[in-house]
Amino acid sequence: MIMKMKKLKIWHAFLMLALIVVVSVSCNKDEELVLDFDITVPDNWTYYVLANEGYVYSAERNKVNDQDTIREYLSIYKEPLEGYNLSTYYGAVKANLLALDNYVSTLQEKDTTINGASSKRIIYRETGMYINSLRDTSDVNLITTLYFFFEKNNGYNLGFVSVDTTYYKTRPVFDDIIATFQFKN
Repeated sequence: MIMKMKKLKIWHAFLMLALIVVVSVSCNKDEELVLDFDITVPDNWTYYVLANEGYVYSAERNKVNDQDTIREYLSIYKEPLEGYNLSTYYGAVKANLLALDNYVSTLQEKDTTINGASSKRIIYRETGMYINSLRDTSDVNLITTLYFFFEKNNGYNLGFVSVDTTYYKTRPVFDDIIATFQFKN
């Protein structure tokens, strides 16, 4: 019970942080945020450019109806790092990932290239916390695909997340989105 409450508090904190970021971005229209990469999401997705580093980009599939409460999403993080390369960046983040309580298992790891940029990909199972409108909580099984890039002393990780039962249906959408990712010159 204590562990579920801890996860619930962490999940609430994450949701509040995301809400604060989105609200502050929407209120701060004077400062134009420019990303150093391009990415395109489908028309039925909503996206937000959040910052120039840290949690920089967020997108999710639009809600279809009131029962559509767990939607696929994408998050992109960028962190400036001196003395790293793609392999050391991936190794450091992967070590942290494997130590998380919600990590379940790795499904696949692969070196890949996206639009000329070297990348590492890991697909893994994790458990997430779902909170419904009545504030009831339950675990949900997720499959996450993370792509890692290292460009101009910056580490980037792009995370595509879906419920495990919809993963194979949504994977082509994720593949189409990552195919549009490219760094600007």
